[in-house]
Amino acid sequence: MNDILRHDTLCRLCQSSDLEIILPLADTPLEDRFVGRPDAHRPDPFYPLQVALCKACGYVRLPHIISPEASYDNYAYESSVTVGLRDHYLAYARSVKDKFQIQAGALAVDLGSNDGSMLAALKNCGLRALGVEPASRIAQLANQAGLPTLNAFFDPTTAQNIIEEHGKASLVTANYMYANVDDVMQFTQCVHSLLNEDGVFVIQTGYHPEQFKKFMFDYVYHEHFSYFTVQVLSKIFTRCGLKLLDAEVTAPKGGSIRVTACKQTSARIPNPSVARIRDKEQRERVHDSETYKVFCRELEGRRTATRSKLEEIKKAGLRIVGFGASHSTTTLTCHFGLNEFIEYIADDNPSKHGTYSPGYRIPVFASEKLSIDKPDVIIIMAWQHAKTILERHSHLFEYNARIIVPLPELREYRTLDDLVGIQLG
Repeated sequence: MNDILRHDTLCRLCQSSDLEIILPLADTPLEDRFVGRPDAHRPDPFYPLQVALCKACGYVRLPHIISPEASYDNYAYESSVTVGLRDHYLAYARSVKDKFQIQAGALAVDLGSNDGSMLAALKNCGLRALGVEPASRIAQLANQAGLPTLNAFFDPTTAQNIIEEHGKASLVTANYMYANVDDVMQFTQCVHSLLNEDGVFVIQTGYHPEQFKKFMFDYVYHEHFSYFTVQVLSKIFTRCGLKLLDAEVTAPKGGSIRVTACKQTSARIPNPSVARIRDKEQRERVHDSETYKVFCRELEGRRTATRSKLEEIKKAGLRIVGFGASHSTTTLTCHFGLNEFIEYIADDNPSKHGTYSPGYRIPVFASEKLSIDKPDVIIIMAWQHAKTILERHSHLFEYNARIIVPLPELREYRTLDDLVGIQLG
């Protein structure tokens, strides 16, 4: 265990020791380590999952770090399975190309490119797209699809190899992976070296000030080392020779930010949006530990309510199953103790069928099993996507299944009409 676990006692940005745990979650196994039957008997180690705030600079980060090599060994997530993400990437690529006047044929490098969903969008926009992806199986999928991808971590050697073989980049993107970077400073310095003089670096990442308003604590897991604000990103960029040009709060994943930076020597002029969002962060005290203490108390109330409901159902002799097998559902299962109640998990992703969940080894089946098995109660563990899931599987209401959605407020649904107007994620 100690070979892959590191405990940081100093801030990775400013080296301050003034760190405070602001979100103490239950110990959790590697969240996407769903295993097949041959490995189902092998126990998983559980690791500390806590979120700390640096009171000196405002950086929010996990103090207990699992080696990235351990996380990306047998990595399973494929971006193409995320509902609506391909369309989002295409619109995003077009807007960035137009907004920052990236010329056709220019080099665009997508970091943490996964199965190439963003590369396909960049290619569609007439750019020369290249991906960098550390998970070997996922990188192979992208290359097989004709989307050039380097199977490597993005470090000084990889950056230099790209420059020598492809030239410098007009556009570098990091989509929902910047939070997965252990050494953010080195990574960002490598981006600086890869950019041409007028190039731009665009990051999309989860934005916890918005996500926590919806109680999306389950987007905290071991692969997500960092939880960024615009204020903290601005500090990182400044120290790495970049300047923040543009910032926007966007809808995906329950709340994200898209920020754009360029070299400090570039003639590009920052947009007023940066100051507006930083001011909002100050007003909402997102760098204040007291804000998170309130959040923790309210989250504990929701945990208690969910467990009480499930205990009541179980005492009545009813069968409970879950829907959703992913990183976030592992965090939810561990912190809410759902394993005590759930018989099995259903999921639409074929790669999860026939596997067993991390830690508790709850079996995962195709969602079609629900229609045959007709369990009494289904708890939507992937609650952020509850409306999409239930519209896709509206037949579950035909046999009077009780549908429970635990967050952002505990709700029970008996008919599809109950979902009208409900926003769940």
